[in-house]
Amino acid sequence: MTARFWRLGFVWRLGMIVIGALLLVQVLALGAYHLQRERSPEAGFRAPLAGQVAALARLLDGLDPAGRALALAAFNGAGLMASIQPEPPPPARGARLPRLEATLARRLEADGRAVSARLLRPDRDDGEGAAGLPQLIGEEVRIEVELADRSVLVVEALGDLTVRVMGLPVGLVAGMLGLAVAAFAVFAVVRETRPLAALAARVERFGRMPEPVSLAEKGAPDVRVLIRAFNAMQGRILQLLRGRALVVGAIAHDLRTYLTRLRLRAEAIDDPAQRRAALSDLEDMEALLEDSLVFARATFAEGEAGTTDLGRVLARECEERAAMGEVVTATLPPAPAAVRGSPPALRRVVANLLDNAVKYGGRADAALAVAAGWVELTVDDAGPGIAEADRLRVFDPFARLDPSRNRELGGAGLGLTIAAHVVESLGGTIAVEASPAGGARLRVRLPAA
Repeated sequence: MTARFWRLGFVWRLGMIVIGALLLVQVLALGAYHLQRERSPEAGFRAPLAGQVAALARLLDGLDPAGRALALAAFNGAGLMASIQPEPPPPARGARLPRLEATLARRLEADGRAVSARLLRPDRDDGEGAAGLPQLIGEEVRIEVELADRSVLVVEALGDLTVRVMGLPVGLVAGMLGLAVAAFAVFAVVRETRPLAALAARVERFGRMPEPVSLAEKGAPDVRVLIRAFNAMQGRILQLLRGRALVVGAIAHDLRTYLTRLRLRAEAIDDPAQRRAALSDLEDMEALLEDSLVFARATFAEGEAGTTDLGRVLARECEERAAMGEVVTATLPPAPAAVRGSPPALRRVVANLLDNAVKYGGRADAALAVAAGWVELTVDDAGPGIAEADRLRVFDPFARLDPSRNRELGGAGLGLTIAAHVVESLGGTIAVEASPAGGARLRVRLPAA
């Protein structure tokens, strides 16, 4: 049976777990029912039956015959039969219930009042000894209490009058058992779905940082097949990314050779205007090649380790641009803003955000803040802003927004794509918002180191 279960698929396993849990609840409920029949009636009749009989005896002591008849009529019902007899009836042949007798005597505070409690089934004992747990399977009890006028109150409790298990109602016990079974079923389901949870976490991580890590093949057969396919897929995807980087790198290397030759020939052009135009085109081509190569490398590079003060990186990048005459400001926190990541990767992020703001908005106003375990960098520009519908598309490779972004400003459209990839590989987020200055705001959040 166990070997067959391990060969079952994921859906069948969950079905078997649910069906097994329901069957277990039924078996436990049936066992509880039979257990209460096997237990001593004393455990079941001490309360409330002992209290009821004691109260009835006290009530009958102070009533006349008419009142007694009315009280007995009110007391009698399904499973309970009470009567008053002038003389004690012949003793029942079943086993005595001394604990129940002691409880009755205590409730009645009787001084010499005769109290008797016995089983009605004579085949369970010889009538002389006390009932033991192995012998007690019946629940029919006769209680005899001597009244004040020497008559005898006889109460016979028949059937499942008080269904008790360990002093608790079976309904409560069954509910507790049901909760325990439900907890076990939840544990079993979680155990079966744990490989899927690990797979989902790994897929999410691989989407941000393509680093192949093989998962252990656990769970149902179809889940193991899925994990095996994912492990193989990681390797194939990484090979494709590396192949793309190699191709782009080879192309960039060869094109740089031709661009160098073209630059030398452009320098020999006699017409100054034509020479400046040719050199400008060559510079744009070199920038496009460099951005493409950086993007190709970044798409499969793993998150970079180490700790870097993002405040120092931001201050340095702003100083360099201010020295070149660009309008760049920075608001820095008083304490270091340490984040996980290498300085080159973080400089690339900050530089791309600042360059983007200056290129499309004329200026860049950066602010850095540290709060609640995160380091937040915002870069505002004074440009036309980015429409809400385009705020996700701006991170796509080679995305060019028109007319809000001018086509004549150059660039390959990879700056924000590279910045987004680096930020996400470091466990952070990047988003576009509206700037209070009217332009666009780029917000980066990175975990504080």
